Amino acid sequence: MIRDDRYKLVVNPESVNELYNLHADPHELSNRYTHPELAPVRRRLMRRLYDLLRERGDNFYHWMTPMYDIGSLDYDPTLSSFEKEATA
Repeated sequence: MIRDDRYKLVVNPESVNELYNLHADPHELSNRYTHPELAPVRRRLMRRLYDLLRERGDNFYHWMTPMYDIGSLDYDPTLSSFEKEATA
C-alpha cells in the first residue's frame, strides 16, 4: 500500500487492486482503480511503490514488473535479485 496526500493505492496480488480518492471518499468506499481517468495516478503511485520496494531491498518489486505498468527499467527483469548479469 502507498498513499500521497490525495490518493491511496493498495496492491492485492491475489485479489483486486484498490485506488481511493481520499479527499472525495475518506472512508474508502468507492474503489476507483479501474477508472480510466485515474490511469496517470495509478501509474505514478505504482512506480513510487516499486521504487520504494527496490530501495528497501524488498524482492516484491520483481513480482511487480510483469504484472503492472511501472515504466522503464534499469535492469533485466528476467533475473532474480540473487543472480547477476554476466559481464564481458
